[in-house]
Amino acid sequence: MHVLLVNPPSSGIFKTFGFQLPPLGLLYLAAYLEKESFQVTVKDFCVENKIDKHFDFSKYQVVGITTDTTRYPKALQIASMAKKYGCFVVMGGPHSHFVYGEVLNTGFIDCVVHGEGEIVLSALVRQLSKNDDIDHVHGISFRRHGKIIKTAPGDRVEKLDKMPLPARHLIDMNAYHSTKLGDRPITAILTSRGCPSNCSFCSSAEFFGRKWRCRSVSSIIQEIEEIYFRYGFKAVAFVDDNFTSNPARVIELAEEIMRRKLDIWWWNFSRIDTIIKNEDMLRKMSQAGAKTIHIGVESVTPVILQEYRKNISPSMAVAAVDLLKKYNFNVFASYILGGLSDTVKSINETIEFSLRLDTNVAQFTILTPYPGTEVYNTVKNDIYNKRYGAYDGQHLVFKHKNFSVTKMHLLLLKANILFYTRSKRALKGLLYVLKRQKVFPASILRFVKYMISNS
Repeated sequence: MHVLLVNPPSSGIFKTFGFQLPPLGLLYLAAYLEKESFQVTVKDFCVENKIDKHFDFSKYQVVGITTDTTRYPKALQIASMAKKYGCFVVMGGPHSHFVYGEVLNTGFIDCVVHGEGEIVLSALVRQLSKNDDIDHVHGISFRRHGKIIKTAPGDRVEKLDKMPLPARHLIDMNAYHSTKLGDRPITAILTSRGCPSNCSFCSSAEFFGRKWRCRSVSSIIQEIEEIYFRYGFKAVAFVDDNFTSNPARVIELAEEIMRRKLDIWWWNFSRIDTIIKNEDMLRKMSQAGAKTIHIGVESVTPVILQEYRKNISPSMAVAAVDLLKKYNFNVFASYILGGLSDTVKSINETIEFSLRLDTNVAQFTILTPYPGTEVYNTVKNDIYNKRYGAYDGQHLVFKHKNFSVTKMHLLLLKANILFYTRSKRALKGLLYVLKRQKVFPASILRFVKYMISNS
């Protein structure tokens, strides 16, 4: 049985400005299916930045499509194309996991895989290859006789070291060399799953579970050496929700990188409360090539931070940024504007706070009710924009008690303008990034058109 795994194109802000990484989730699925001796092809439409309307699906019996909320319309377009060829169409990823009834009712999807897909998809393909009933496959939902059936939860991979490395040999890794950390091509590695945090705006804990599972240092090093020596990437983005959950593991990894004399640069997510408690970890990371750390500041208003369930304070954010600067990290800080209790005054205070922190990068987004989040459950009756392409953090899609759409978008624009013109150094850095990522007027025009079409 020949399985095609498809990554829909992205029209969001990161793709517009040249940020592109391989579809790591699909490559894990592909590796697991190959281990089960199935023939697998991976198609990443993000590379072409569009869907090939003449793509030939006739060679494939099963087509698996991953999707988040923003890319769901394009995932459906691909699914409708595959159905015309008689393929059995499977959809996975966080969006389909949480709104599987809506997905199955489109008529384009035969089955939804819930949660982590390796074990579940392999079991499903095995049943299909034998023409057996799929009723007893755990972790799926499907329609039968007009009714939606959801089976018992599927198994997660508990011991991640037993997973095969992502099947990068199935894609052209050279196509991803344009995304860089500094002047080095960067690619993604995942070293853990699950998130013990439970932020109200994020569905990760619900999708992957709150139990944190991690790979060993030896397993991580094996993958680093593969992407370093085989594929020529000298920079790594650790895309775990919280790479530093176990500081001792991070220190061990840093020491092993130095012991092996690997000239590798890092990028990773971390939490503010972890950073301020683990200065030794930061020192080792810096020595071993870590360059950029992404932190979630989100807001300067304590009430908003409580709503987001961040368990941090503004003073902690100041302390974390000071520590990161002490060890010469580039700091990437994210802020969420439009919390349910936000006002114009509180948003302006958050913008002013971002200027005081003076991080290298500030990512401002509008609170977005993604399915599966507490925010979604709270405001779902107030959602007026049902076009999922607008769920990109750049659009207000629900009726906010304190903001009109226009006011919210103007505050977002204000935040970006003030932050990136706060100093000559900041403006110079922005121009450098735009030039490096080849963001020309045509790219900006595409982004403006995208914003208007989804408003």
